[in-house]
Amino acid sequence: MNCSTAELIAKLEEIVGTDWVKTSEDDKQRYGRDWTRAFIVDPIAVVLPDSAETVQAIVRLANEVGVALVPSGGRTGLSGGAVASNKELVVAFDRMNQILEFSASDRQVICQAGVVTEQLQQFAEDKGLYYPVDFASAGSSQIGGNIATNAGGIKVIRYGMTRSWVEGLKVVTGTGEILELNR
Repeated sequence: MNCSTAELIAKLEEIVGTDWVKTSEDDKQRYGRDWTRAFIVDPIAVVLPDSAETVQAIVRLANEVGVALVPSGGRTGLSGGAVASNKELVVAFDRMNQILEFSASDRQVICQAGVVTEQLQQFAEDKGLYYPVDFASAGSSQIGGNIATNAGGIKVIRYGMTRSWVEGLKVVTGTGEILELNR
């Protein structure tokens, strides 16, 4: 890392605010692991962005100072893919939990990566629609993680994997570029 931990924390606080950079051991343990509980958890800190633009600023800062990032959604995975064990910076998407737009005619929603699966299912039901991607972790798994892992769930045979229900993505690349795909 090209700066001290204190300098990194200060720069992150400039981006997201002091309330959204977590450094307590409890927070690092909570956000730095998944359900496997099989790996040692040792992140440098946890940051909670609220928008793609904030994620972009975090990615650019991480590249500038040479710190690795680990995304953290609902932390329901069982593969260790979201475990921060080597002083990485955890980027937790819990604040990015908004359904931003709904088009009744297209039967589509635009939502942030931290929307909980069950939240989207309930939103669809309230609109007379059905979001069939479903698993035991629906009350805590987040859409971003579902998309990243192409989650299937218990209704996969009839309705397909998560990718069958995604029309487009707004993503932040590893270099900090924002891409809007398949709109």
